[in-house]
Order: sequence, then C-alpha cells, then structure tokens
Amino acid sequence: MPVEIDENQLAGLRGLKGFVEKAMAHPEHRRTLLKVQKELYPDIAVPELDAANPVLDEVKNLREAFEADKKAREEEAAKRTDESAKSEWEKKWAEGRSFLKSKHKYNDEGIEAVEKLMIDRNIPDHEAGLALFEKMNPPPPPALTGSSRFGWFDDANNEKRPDVQRLFNKDYDGFLAEAIDSARRDFRSGGQTG
Repeated sequence: MPVEIDENQLAGLRGLKGFVEKAMAHPEHRRTLLKVQKELYPDIAVPELDAANPVLDEVKNLREAFEADKKAREEEAAKRTDESAKSEWEKKWAEGRSFLKSKHKYNDEGIEAVEKLMIDRNIPDHEAGLALFEKMNPPPPPALTGSSRFGWFDDANNEKRPDVQRLFNKDYDGFLAEAIDSARRDFRSGGQTG
C-alpha cells in the first residue's frame, strides 16, 4: 500500500538523500557513516568495515610495535652517546690530573685545590685552572739562605773585576798589591775617580 507524503516530507527526504550521497563519496565520512550504521544495526553485515577491521587492527599493532622499537633504539643511541661523552670527559679529567702531577709536581692536596677552583669557576681545562690558581695563589718568595756574602763576589768572574778574580785564583799577593794601590789612589784623589 503506497504511503502518501506531503511536499515538505519529500523535500526533507531528498535533502537527506543528498547528504548521505555526499558523505558516502568522501572517504573519511563514508567510514564514519558505515560505523554509525553498524552500531545502530549490528546484525547487518557491512563488508567494507567487517573486512577492514582485522587488517586495520593488524596495521595498528604493527605501527605500535614499530614505534616501540624506534623509541627503544633512540634511547639506546642516546645512552651510548651519553656514555661515550662521559668516558671522554673522564679521560680528559685524568689526563689533566696527570698533567698537574707529572709536569708541575703537584701533590694530591694541590690537585684537589686546583680542581675545586675549576669546579667553582666552571673551568673545564686543568691547564687553564692551574693558570688561574697560580695567579690567585702565587708561590712564596724564596727563603734567605743566611749567607754573609751579600753579593760581593757575584761578579768575580766578570772581566771588569780582575782584582777579585785574583783572589779567587788564590793570588793573594797580587790581589793585596792591587787593592793597596787602589786604596792609595782613592786616598790621594780624595775619593774621586778621574
């Protein structure tokens, strides 16, 4: 028995038909409409969804496995890079300690003082740290030896002082004769050389 519909119902049905046709032509909207149909009528077979679901599930599982493997490989590479950088840094630090100990004869206490300064000032190089440490902590002046020479004979080997050279050569008579002549000349001239 035919059902009669009025003009408004016919226009509504035509609009709904155009909407469904347009949505079914679009790939994403088609899938959404088919999912809605499957939810509202679960007993109706929708081959496009029913056949695709296992494949899509498998693709999803493969994608998750791939992402997990990629993440694990990236973490392992980052770990290796960190370990390599740490190993290189430890090697450089040990070489710096050796530099201080062997070349500059620093003991463990001195090395610790230099390294503390390096850490406080963010200096990565032992040589630069040593330069700053020695500038901030200059060595003490040399201790006096208690010698009573007072530098009188410092230039004894100098040719300008042959009288002192005679004394070192144990020519006491020659030294004494020259010293006496020099004293007489100084006395006669009133202490003025000329």
